[in-house]
This record gives sequence, C-alpha cells and structure tokens, in this order.
Amino acid sequence: MTSLLSNLREHLQITPLNDDQVQVSFVLPSDLLFDYLQVLDSLTGLVKTVRSKVRHAKYSDSSADSFSTQARDRFYERVVTLYDLYLVQGLKRTAAIKRISAELRVVNHPWASVDLVRTALNAAGRPGRQRVQP
Repeated sequence: MTSLLSNLREHLQITPLNDDQVQVSFVLPSDLLFDYLQVLDSLTGLVKTVRSKVRHAKYSDSSADSFSTQARDRFYERVVTLYDLYLVQGLKRTAAIKRISAELRVVNHPWASVDLVRTALNAAGRPGRQRVQP
C-alpha cells in the first residue's frame, strides 16, 4: 500500500476549475486499477447511503411528525367538541363515546374505535371517573 500512496503523491495533479470545482488526475500502475475501482465503487455506495439516510431523516422528522401531530390534534378537537355536545344533551359518558365512535365509523375515520375515542378524551383533558385503588 505504501507504494500506491507514494505513487499517488508523485503523479497526482489538481487543477482548479470554475464554480468551486477542481480537476483531479493521477497515474496508476495497471495492476492496481481493479483495486482502485473497487475502492471508488465502495465510496460511491457509502456516499449514496449517507445521502439517502440524511434525506430520509430530514423528511421523516419534520414533515411526518408535524402532519401526524396536526391530525391527532384535529381528532382530539373533534372528539372533545362532540363529547361536550352530547353531555349537554344529557348523555352519559359511555353513551357519548359510543355515539362519537359510530359517527366516526360512518365517515370511515381510521381512529373510530371506542377505545381510541376514550383514550383521546383522556389525553385531551376529559377523563372519566377516577378509580380508587383498594
């Protein structure tokens, strides 16, 4: 390897170009060409993988999280509004939750189950009765 490194030092030429670019050229012994190409191929794969991971992290962290947070907040607001309306009309908590779930199923809402409606109400500050631990 040291012979390759010394060979590169002796025959490496770097020429500045326009637009913050440089031209790199060097001379390799013919028997090292395949090894050099394998190294370039590995580095190219590494760079592509890193770019892909950075791009994925950038989009998944910001836009997906904010979208899911907004969707959750809209769901909470809808559930709480309906819940308060049904309580004013005289329904008990369980009946109100079932009716909200039924209305969400009519519009094929993905979070229409009774359990998710109950959990959303608890998270949004409308908990049911507090159970006393014996």
